[in-house]
Amino acid sequence: MKELLMNMKNLPKHFKTALINIWRNGAMTFSSIFAVTITLLLIGVIGVLALNVQDISSNIESGVRIYVKLDRNIDENSEKAIGDQILAIQGVKSAVYSSKDQELTKLIEKQGDDGKELFESYRDDNPLGAAYEVEVKDSKQIASIAKEIEGIVHVNTVNYGGESTQSMVKTLDTIQKGGSIFIAGLVIVALFMISNTIKITITARSTEISIMRMVGASNWYIRIPFMLEGMLIGLFGAIIPVIVLIYGYNAIYTYTGGALVSTMLMLKEPMPFIRDFSLILAGLGAGVGLIGSFVSIRRFLKF
Repeated sequence: MKELLMNMKNLPKHFKTALINIWRNGAMTFSSIFAVTITLLLIGVIGVLALNVQDISSNIESGVRIYVKLDRNIDENSEKAIGDQILAIQGVKSAVYSSKDQELTKLIEKQGDDGKELFESYRDDNPLGAAYEVEVKDSKQIASIAKEIEGIVHVNTVNYGGESTQSMVKTLDTIQKGGSIFIAGLVIVALFMISNTIKITITARSTEISIMRMVGASNWYIRIPFMLEGMLIGLFGAIIPVIVLIYGYNAIYTYTGGALVSTMLMLKEPMPFIRDFSLILAGLGAGVGLIGSFVSIRRFLKF
């Protein structure tokens, strides 16, 4: 620990050494930065897509409702009792009651002026029943909850979108999981690429390392410049992906007006989302470079 703290005091010198090493190994450094750039660009694009899909999925799931229509010939007390039964079902978040008159008003509003003339005369003899709009805690359970509601006495019809709704929820869930796995895979690839590049550099300079050890240089004194070199390669590799994400995402958001097809498919606002994500991407590049270098150099040094 004392040795490490002592080397921390020499960080400016180690940074200078790392920059000199990057310059000396120009071709190898450029290939490493290019590889990291491509990898981080893929991580950035897929990450932004995955986070937006997650947001869209949450919006869709929160918008999914079970519409429950009741028999028209039951009294208000029975309607309220059905509401209590629905709320007692595990997984139900809320159940909003709508009376017969409210249901008729909704129908008239949907039909416009023609509907007003046609249906307003039914106020005294309303052919509709009351209804409940049910929100569930987990959209994956919507089918089983709808089936349970169907079994309640005096429930006329239950509608939630059927198989198409379930299929959409499953598809979004698969995209989220697939994106997360792919990003994890790309991070591992970036780690190996930087690690192998630093390993080649270290191998080419093994004589230099041996001389440093012979004159009494500590392991950390030798190790830190290589770790900083890997970190800087990761940071340099993150510059282009960050620029592409900031300007690209802003352009897409402006072009689409922040919405894809409908208001349920809303993109995240650029700020602070893209700023925070860019910082994470730069930190990821630096972190992967640091870890990759540490893993490579430890094979040439004894602890």
